[in-house]
Amino acid sequence: MLFSRKMDLYLIRHGESVIPKGTIQKDFPLSKLGKKQATALAQRMSLISIDYLFSSPLIRAQQTAEIICKSQSLQLKLEDRFREMDLGHLAGMSEDKVFERYGDYLRTRPYPKMEYGYVNGEIPEQFHDRVTGAFEEIIWQPFYLSDTNVVLVAHGGVICSIMLHFLGLRFDGYLTFMVDYAGISKIDARHGRPRIRYINDTNHLNDLRLHTS
Repeated sequence: MLFSRKMDLYLIRHGESVIPKGTIQKDFPLSKLGKKQATALAQRMSLISIDYLFSSPLIRAQQTAEIICKSQSLQLKLEDRFREMDLGHLAGMSEDKVFERYGDYLRTRPYPKMEYGYVNGEIPEQFHDRVTGAFEEIIWQPFYLSDTNVVLVAHGGVICSIMLHFLGLRFDGYLTFMVDYAGISKIDARHGRPRIRYINDTNHLNDLRLHTS
């Protein structure tokens, strides 16, 4: 029967990246710890027969996805619309420099809302529409009525936006759902309808925490 089919969707945040102290995130690679997190993540995901693996093209997400790929000989599909929110002029700047140049702006707009964003960056509404549009087109509509295991490696904001989308809510710039590095969130489709099974599972990192604490 058509509605006896199911899809399992795993939303995975990338491992820890190298961010110089006091610097706002840009397109930085995985740190040494981030690579270990990705390896632990790959071991966890090796228990699942993955059919499709998608990733943001930003290097921290792509590196995480590539480590998962190696464990199952998968073909990685990169999608530009799953990148994190564009921070505009703030990306890669030191926090001191940001407040020196844009302090007045940030004091009047301390966080992005739907109608405005960071300096020369995306506004949350644009970000949410970009992410959910790509998700519906590339992942949900093609697979939600199939017996398929799909993985998306992306960013905290992307995962939060997708979760809110399923709840019928809009992303307003706040990370409503906290997702840790290498955290796994799962949505499944049964009878053609989505269910959020869990958010931010990091049990696969327990041994790593013991050795780094």
